[in-house]
Amino acid sequence: LAIMGEVSTSMNRNMTSAALDVARSTVFSAKEAAAAYYFLASAGMDAEQSVAALPQVAMFAQAGMFDLSTATDLATDAQSALGLSTKNAQDNLLGLARVTDVLIAANTLANASAQQFSEAITNKAGAALRLVNKDIEEGVAVLAAYADQGVKGAEAGTALSVILRDLQTKALANQKAFDKFGISVYDAN
Repeated sequence: LAIMGEVSTSMNRNMTSAALDVARSTVFSAKEAAAAYYFLASAGMDAEQSVAALPQVAMFAQAGMFDLSTATDLATDAQSALGLSTKNAQDNLLGLARVTDVLIAANTLANASAQQFSEAITNKAGAALRLVNKDIEEGVAVLAAYADQGVKGAEAGTALSVILRDLQTKALANQKAFDKFGISVYDAN
């Protein structure tokens, strides 16, 4: 609570209730769930956003087989890197759920962990995807292909960033060749 600032008595009760609910519905204790609030607050979430995010982060941690603190850090860092964080609690939760769902889906489809995909996103891939207006689903699909070739984690994030940057510069330098083969790198978006 000290890191969140002013928290009303009713919000404090909501936070306690959410931590107990997570303890009842996951493998994590109420103490671990309560500790996750620290990481949610450290990611810039207020009490309302943290209460909404806690169950999603707990499910992500359970599916990814890591502790709740690590899950909170990975999920919120990836969400932020992709520009999917918002001050509205409900919209923020939707963005967080989207990120954690994609990371877990990639974990089950490719030869890498949810943690490695998150590390790739937070390294350089998230910013590169935002820059070229690509969504997490497209980016993680490329990262999954990298993973199946043994390129994972931060290394994969750097590789994706380099490809997106080089594709843009090569499209400008070789515009006639790109046009000849019907390859469009730039559009209205």
